[in-house]
Amino acid sequence: MGQVFFFSYKEEENALTGLERLFDRSALEGMIPRGESVAIKLHMGELGNIRHLRPVFVRKVVDIIRSKGGKPFLFDTVSNYPGGRESKVKYLDTAARNGFVEASMNAPVVIADDADELQTIPIVDPIDGCEMREIKVASRLLRPPLLVVLSHVKGHELTGFGGALKNLGMGCVSTSTKRAQHYVNMPIFAEERECNGCGKCADACPPDAITLVDGKPRRVDAECIYCGTCFFCCPSHCWIWPPGSKEKLQVYLGHAASAVLSGYKGKVVFVNFIQDVVPFCDCAAPSGNPVVQDVGIALSFDPVAIDKASLDLVDKSPIIPGATSAKPPDILGKMHHTSSLVQLETAEKLGAGSTKYKLVPV
Repeated sequence: MGQVFFFSYKEEENALTGLERLFDRSALEGMIPRGESVAIKLHMGELGNIRHLRPVFVRKVVDIIRSKGGKPFLFDTVSNYPGGRESKVKYLDTAARNGFVEASMNAPVVIADDADELQTIPIVDPIDGCEMREIKVASRLLRPPLLVVLSHVKGHELTGFGGALKNLGMGCVSTSTKRAQHYVNMPIFAEERECNGCGKCADACPPDAITLVDGKPRRVDAECIYCGTCFFCCPSHCWIWPPGSKEKLQVYLGHAASAVLSGYKGKVVFVNFIQDVVPFCDCAAPSGNPVVQDVGIALSFDPVAIDKASLDLVDKSPIIPGATSAKPPDILGKMHHTSSLVQLETAEKLGAGSTKYKLVPV
């Protein structure tokens, strides 16, 4: 049973002070390596997204680590879709626009892509139909003796919700590994729907895998990069997710997250910010309006426990009127017609953590 330390926003206390108390109560401050690097993994928000993790919280974590002698740096990987994060140059520009620069964070901002040195981590004894046999992770992330994973809890179109496990399994890996996961969730064209032949999917397809034939889109599957652009840009909703593909993606995600942990030899701590709980992820712009009232901040050394606690805390928080008709349990999963627990249960089976936890208020 994993311990999940929790600072509630119901407390009449500054949230930054609460964050500091979380570090102190969990004894994490004593684990910060003096004179050595500390990696802070986070998502710095898509260009135009206004619900991503707020820079003020990240700066507080940096300050805590520096006060104990650690040398923190912020880390993320490029995206697998077009936008403001598909290359290092674009991501650094987007990060700066969203408030993440070395001058304000007091820590370097490091973005990795597939051209960097990568470490291959095998997936041993995959379960539940996962066909991935390895993942690739930037070596820079795996070297520090401490990894701090900061995650914004929110909904997600494909996985129901995104938290610590998604930050590990999708956020820490190479573009090729991202694609290996999304392969099982490649959109398909629904012939029975009324396509108007507008060609927007063909125009927007990053690898030009889609063309119009007799007024209908046709895709060369071998050229698809599984980014989902066709699904999101179609005004007639003619591209759909295959039945069961969201659950398959979560199985792959659970494997990737567990593999990242197996390849990392230092200590890992997870901090989930349960606020601005919107329907869609930090990759989306816009990502929608909050679904529930802001909850608080959780900290744990168990990624499965902290994600389960976060889902439970979201379910217990008052729903904002008009935000959703979904009811607990798993409000976010129901909003996206899947079960958010698949990724947790997969990671638990693989030994990455436990869905059973003890909530420790601070």
